Amino acid sequence: MAYEVVTARFRTELHARWSVFFDVLDVPWVYEPRSFPAADGSVCTPAFWLPSERIWFAAEEENAPSWWSRFTAAVIGSDDLWEPWNDDGDDPVEGPQIEVGGEWHGEVVLCLGGIPDGYTPCRDLTGGPWHRHDLGMYANGDTPYRWTVCPWCGLFGVTFWGYAERLPCLCLDDGKVDNSADERLMDAYQAAAEERFAPEDDSRPDYPVARRFLVRQEGTELAEERCTRRCRSVGDQMRAELPPGAYPEVPDGADTLCGECPGFVCTECGQQPAARAGAECGSCEPPVRLTYWRARQILNERAAEAGHASRRSAREINTLINRETGVRSRNRATLADLAAGLTLVERWIADPSLVPLGGTARRPRLSDEELDRMHGAELRRELSGWVGPVAAAGGEPFALVQVRLNYVMGAATRADADDEQLREGIRQAQDWVHHPGTYQEHVRGAEAEVEPDGLPEPMRTRTAPADSSCHLCTTPVAAGELVGRIHQPRGRGFATLGWLCAHCLYDRRSKPRRLDLLLRLFHQLFAGGGVRVNAAEAEVLLTWLLAAPAAELPQAELEALPEVFVVLQRAVEAREPVTPLSYYGARAAIGTLHHAKVAAGGAEREAVVLDAVVQHLAEWQANPQGLEPEYYRGRRAWRSAILEETEQPTVLSQRGGPFFV
Repeated sequence: MAYEVVTARFRTELHARWSVFFDVLDVPWVYEPRSFPAADGSVCTPAFWLPSERIWFAAEEENAPSWWSRFTAAVIGSDDLWEPWNDDGDDPVEGPQIEVGGEWHGEVVLCLGGIPDGYTPCRDLTGGPWHRHDLGMYANGDTPYRWTVCPWCGLFGVTFWGYAERLPCLCLDDGKVDNSADERLMDAYQAAAEERFAPEDDSRPDYPVARRFLVRQEGTELAEERCTRRCRSVGDQMRAELPPGAYPEVPDGADTLCGECPGFVCTECGQQPAARAGAECGSCEPPVRLTYWRARQILNERAAEAGHASRRSAREINTLINRETGVRSRNRATLADLAAGLTLVERWIADPSLVPLGGTARRPRLSDEELDRMHGAELRRELSGWVGPVAAAGGEPFALVQVRLNYVMGAATRADADDEQLREGIRQAQDWVHHPGTYQEHVRGAEAEVEPDGLPEPMRTRTAPADSSCHLCTTPVAAGELVGRIHQPRGRGFATLGWLCAHCLYDRRSKPRRLDLLLRLFHQLFAGGGVRVNAAEAEVLLTWLLAAPAAELPQAELEALPEVFVVLQRAVEAREPVTPLSYYGARAAIGTLHHAKVAAGGAEREAVVLDAVVQHLAEWQANPQGLEPEYYRGRRAWRSAILEETEQPTVLSQRGGPFFV
């Protein structure tokens, strides 16, 4: 089904603006669908009929039509009506009766004044968008009534004071909910007030205001141009002009062809033109009309759908739409351009294979050698080109993919990433595009809960491209050995961990080394609070402490150690997955181990890290740099600043923290 530009004509500019209001809310309308005769031979022609809501609506700048109250009485079946907008409104309405068939019964609404104020969202009953309209409209002989929408299901309607609980959906049971200043209504009022129309057409003095919009119904405009306003089907003509029995039956399709013009007639009423054979007219089945801005919004939404179906980015699909429709920029697109774009993109959604190749669809996967030859801005441009395809493959918003790629690279922002981080981001993006399932695996891993005594799943593993060292334990890693990075909780103040050795990836909690314990104690104290160890870690720490010469320990450690021994022994015997060790107990254990190392020596790498831990714990206690804690966002940030400004850099200060260990 193709989109088409259609022109509608109105008696007044106010009527045209109200049609914009209904279109922004996707409310079907019919303009002057019927004239109703009165007993004295005069006729009344209401402006709008809303078939879905069964509402007659008229809008005038100042005075109500003379027949409006009598028409209201005929529609709602009441003989006892007043005109509350008149000074003598308490007098019953008199005049010739108007005949209205039952198929046109419903509600009758009149608005006196211009479009409500879409810039005053006050929800007070005496203010808001209706403050210039005597607080509302006239409906069924009562006032004030206001347009409203259900905050739950979005149903549109008109109720007394705009109370949403009075809508027929009945989503709201109790209380009075004035939703007449809902954001959707305010947007529609603004759009109606700001719409621009073509100059008045002197050739149609009765309908001087023309408005153009889109409908998803090919042939509508042509049907209106061909119509002679004397619609009658060929089938009806045959039945009327020939005696009964002249034809055994009317030929197929005769009831859909118009006998007065080379077009089609409505299969429902037989009195209005139809866009195609077997279709209904705009009065019996009003199409949804799209304003210029609504059409652009829907085109963007359809582009995202087409991108998801073809595993392309919405940005790339929009570029292809502009190219195929001959538009340099969406801001320069006309209604006809938008109609062509919407028609095209819906074909692509139905059959993604029709999307032409272009942009990132033609970009080959870069090899490591090619990436190594790229630097700086070139790497950033290449990475930006892969963000859209990742969003399309993963079905997630563009901005969220940006955040995930920064997380993978270990950089807070794209500008902070160095060349190696950018290369890693490109490699990961290419993997996600060519193997979309890996993107969802990454998302699940990032959101997965970590067992109390376990480790998170690796975010990414690879063989080390060159000799390096583990970012956590500093163990040397030779080229070709397995390295990886882990998921870590976001928003908890942990620093990003780089590439880890195989032991730190998989075994540091289940098969802890003494070095692993030192790092765990340091980073947990860095993060604040106490320390949590599992049974295996408690056993290693207890064995190490028991080997220390207690007689030579300082008094502070001697007083705190008995409680530490009890806690660790209980954890080992009960095989607890998590055992909390207090801040003072952890410091006593570190002091004991450091004294034992000084007294009896120890492994070189353990000794270096232990010296660093003791140094930084002392700095956090004494604050030799004189940094004021109130100038930082929490204790972690304050400790991090002290760590960065230490006068004696260590293997710990060089890497920072705290890390999620």
